[in-house]
Amino acid sequence: MEGIYFYWIMWLAWIVTTFLMKKNKLRVKLSIFLMITILLSKYYVIVGDYTIRVSLFLFLFLGYYLAVKQKQQKSLSLLIMTLTLTFAYSGILLFRVYDPVWFFIDYRLLVSVLIGVLAIYLGKHPIHRFALCMISICQGEFLYWMILGKFYDGLTIGTSACLDMLVIGCLIIFLWMVTEHIITILEHTLQKPAKEKQG
Repeated sequence: MEGIYFYWIMWLAWIVTTFLMKKNKLRVKLSIFLMITILLSKYYVIVGDYTIRVSLFLFLFLGYYLAVKQKQQKSLSLLIMTLTLTFAYSGILLFRVYDPVWFFIDYRLLVSVLIGVLAIYLGKHPIHRFALCMISICQGEFLYWMILGKFYDGLTIGTSACLDMLVIGCLIIFLWMVTEHIITILEHTLQKPAKEKQG
């Protein structure tokens, strides 16, 4: 069922940010964004011949905001990375249309894992990785449906499957971030006894 990953992960994220995060401005902003995105996930806007889901715009704008916030990241390298991931996303979906037999596992998991892993590899900072994931999937979704729009009418950009891939990709990046944090804590914990013995 398309869309189930989106709602489960978004609600879990909202619970974590609302009840488990430290009380600060980031917590408030994240909680508001998550709630608004969930509430507006059933609404669409019509632009030309396309029907576009409002939630897709919200994720795209958040991705751009996070990318701009990363001032140390060079604009050219960011552009190249986002274009690479954008073409990877739309390319896989177009290949699925051409030859679906190759996709013996759920394509949503395949695409989101690929984009998430590439974003982790290319991004230097967690915020940069989230930005890469959101921008590339949103832009890739636009590119994919614009190509199909040459052959079909009345298409919807920002399908439930797209939202699933978006949140799964972000979840992968979050889990990697948590894993890095745990490893750092363990390293500090193990280094303390070694330093005490040396002293």
